Amino acid sequence: MFTKIKDWFHNYWYYYKWGVIVIGAFAVILTICFVQCSTQEKHDVRIMYTGPHIFEINEKDALSDAFEQIMDDYNGDGKKSADIMDIPAFTDEQIRDATGESEDEDLLIKYAPYTVDQARNKFTSAVAGDGYICLIDKHWYDILKSNKAIVPLSKVLGYMPDNAIDEYSIYLRDLEFYNFFTDSVGKLPEDTIVCFRVMPTTSSMMGRKEANNIYSYSKKVFRAMIEFAPEG
Repeated sequence: MFTKIKDWFHNYWYYYKWGVIVIGAFAVILTICFVQCSTQEKHDVRIMYTGPHIFEINEKDALSDAFEQIMDDYNGDGKKSADIMDIPAFTDEQIRDATGESEDEDLLIKYAPYTVDQARNKFTSAVAGDGYICLIDKHWYDILKSNKAIVPLSKVLGYMPDNAIDEYSIYLRDLEFYNFFTDSVGKLPEDTIVCFRVMPTTSSMMGRKEANNIYSYSKKVFRAMIEFAPEG
């Protein structure tokens, strides 16, 4: 009996081994993807920073914490989570300001990965995601604005702030949120611009309901940031 089973297995393996290998490989890949998706932490909102600031150790966590202090647990998972997506990006002028006349190779190498050309593809990919709250440098803000990718403040807030730069934006430095959380938010360049992105059509890939929820949560956090006032 055992010999017959063994012979059948060898015969089956001879004819179908590549099919078994391919199916097995797909099964492993699907299992890994399932485990990663099921264990990955779900964020309530994502904040996208693009500009001439390289986050040091723990700075992103501190910035996340500032946002988490002004928001609610929107997705109801028992934890408030603000994810920070950072895209360090320096124009030529900003690199000159950062390095001065220095010819220190280590200093120049530090900024080499963060030129506008290097950051462009990452920025393009990021604006297809769910980082609707933008803390952004003027160079990149102008790109979003020219592509009609920003929601007017009046539509997000229901009114136009007196200290707005234009109908779409406001300086981060003009918010109490910036001044109160100075140890974290205050580390960003003071000419950082705050704006709110439109929902990209690609967001439907994650499911219309989930996309709409994240968009709605992001609006609430954006309003909380703009309207933040320290108690007392």
